[in-house]
Amino acid sequence: MSVWTKGLNPEQVKAVEHDFGPLLILAGAGSGKTTVLVSRTGRLIADKVAKADEICVLTFTNKAAKELKHRVSHKVGSQVKKGLWAGTFHSFGLQVLRRFHKQAGLSPYFGIVDQSDCTAIIKELMKDLKNSGKDKFDVDKLLNMINDQRTGMAKKTEAFDEYHEMVEALTPKFNKRLELLGVVDFEGLLIKPLELFRNHPEALEKIQSAFTQVMVDEFQDTNRLQMELIHQIVKTHNNLTVVGDDDQSIYGWRGAEVKNILNFPKEFKSCEVIKLERNYRSSSEILAVANAAIAQNKNRHGKILRAEAAQNTGELPEVFVLEREEDECDFVVSEVQHFMRQGYTYKDFAVLYRSNTQGGLIESSLRRANIPYTITGGTSIFDRKEVKDVMAYLKQSLAPNEVSLRRIINTPPRGIGETSIEKLTEYSREHKLTFMEACQKWREAEVQEKTGESIDQLLNFCHSLPSQILDYKVGSSPGAHFVEILQEMGYRQFIYTATGDPNVAEKKWQVVEIVGRILDAYLGRRSYDIENIKSFVDAMMLRDDVNEEDSAQNKMQLMTLHASKGLEFPVVILAGLEEDLLPHKTLGSDIDEERRLFYVGVTRAKKRLVMSRCQQRKRHGVVRPVAPSRFLLEIAQKLYKEYPMGARPVSGQEREDLVSSFLKGLEAKTQNTSK
Repeated sequence: MSVWTKGLNPEQVKAVEHDFGPLLILAGAGSGKTTVLVSRTGRLIADKVAKADEICVLTFTNKAAKELKHRVSHKVGSQVKKGLWAGTFHSFGLQVLRRFHKQAGLSPYFGIVDQSDCTAIIKELMKDLKNSGKDKFDVDKLLNMINDQRTGMAKKTEAFDEYHEMVEALTPKFNKRLELLGVVDFEGLLIKPLELFRNHPEALEKIQSAFTQVMVDEFQDTNRLQMELIHQIVKTHNNLTVVGDDDQSIYGWRGAEVKNILNFPKEFKSCEVIKLERNYRSSSEILAVANAAIAQNKNRHGKILRAEAAQNTGELPEVFVLEREEDECDFVVSEVQHFMRQGYTYKDFAVLYRSNTQGGLIESSLRRANIPYTITGGTSIFDRKEVKDVMAYLKQSLAPNEVSLRRIINTPPRGIGETSIEKLTEYSREHKLTFMEACQKWREAEVQEKTGESIDQLLNFCHSLPSQILDYKVGSSPGAHFVEILQEMGYRQFIYTATGDPNVAEKKWQVVEIVGRILDAYLGRRSYDIENIKSFVDAMMLRDDVNEEDSAQNKMQLMTLHASKGLEFPVVILAGLEEDLLPHKTLGSDIDEERRLFYVGVTRAKKRLVMSRCQQRKRHGVVRPVAPSRFLLEIAQKLYKEYPMGARPVSGQEREDLVSSFLKGLEAKTQNTSK
């Protein structure tokens, strides 16, 4: 037995020892799929089946890719970290486009634009359309529909309404605008490599010969474009290993196609299928509920999760029936206090729910009870205005484009008003120039002298910014110096003036300082040069290399069921198990996917699973009776304990503890009063 298979179960060993051809690893929740991926990657290198730089591992998060590289290099050696390619599909697309930028019709340092940049482009394009009702459109909805059109995922519909008409008009203009700006959006990081492979077979051949072994993690989450990309990379050798769980396919609403994993053995002939059904996370009592629920889905690869013997706790999952949602919020607080008395800490808890609106109510109860918590999946640091402004300066300095230039042209204010911007825009259209080129010809565009000088100063500032960042004093660092440059430029003063409240302004400025620290952390592992500042901008746009949340904090977690995937907690409180909430009335059109979402929630729990439902809930301002979720009714009652009165009976010892605690509190109050 090799170092790579030591301690693994027979199914895991079989997966790790697979060498060539297609392999489907059906990895149930908590079955050690990451260990299998790491061990197989390491063994392929150690046994010289493939060199490190011939292996490509595609993941859905950068965190998963980093963990894999770290664990493999820990056993094989640090040189593997440089050779092995592991990252997200978008990172892979970016790498391909950077390498073949000429063939893709891009500049070497093309920019990447995010969702907010894309909505700004659409708003700009809509100004040119002769449509009297164009102001009534939801721009985010338009962008989603345009992306569906571009990726071939648009739903076929008979009803060709005003949105479809607007999308038909905007899609070609949007594609053309991205091309003119020399930028690529997130969808383009998948679309453009596929176009490149079709138009330049020699580029595809180089990628195919570079990667002789391809692995895909969380395969059930792949969409049509990602599947097409996989097909292209492996079609000369079919050395493709995919790891996933069809029972955890919960992203259909954003394009993931569960059929990719269901049909994989048919699509890839002579495919070996290995099921990992031993669960190392949850108790057998929790798994009994999970298995009973998911068995109701008929279109799936059949598998049953089994807990390892040591995982039996003897504690059945519990269901509490409460009167109203306010009672449910108080119930969450009392449950946390109940388990804390048994020795659990705050970070052992997660409260999961289907809809974000549920989280707001629970949050207010936790706040009143002074229970520390964090909300996962809230506003990301990347979505903060300050981060977008700061990153726009870096993008403009390294890969100038209209989107970033428009964002910073008068931020902080430098006397370049709307009138001047309109003149430059008009001039660029008339003379078929980019906005950037028009800014350089401000005199011809009849912009006032003082304003023109401000434009020149900004362009010169951006041009010299990367070398300025690297010209830091002894005792400082590139990131800290970057923050100083922004302060000297007046950005800190701008935040304080625009915000009004000094405390809020200081928090906003701290976000800018965080960007400086992230830059230092990124460069700290690399050489201090302009090339690595460029790669930092790419990493930030792809949301790589950043740990936003300190997992060591002792706080309980609140999150949606979608956000909980891939995580685990000793105690899980699953709130709102009612029809129209789970499955959701408006969001849950696919009942099988909603049931998989429930299954994901249940399998996050390691030791204790607590579920709650209300008899009445407020909808649109009116309190209405609600029915229990069908997912609960489908499970045999012997698999869980139900408390119709909303509370578990108090045991003798617990009753004594409560009375003792009450008397101590009463005594303390009496003593304080007598003083």
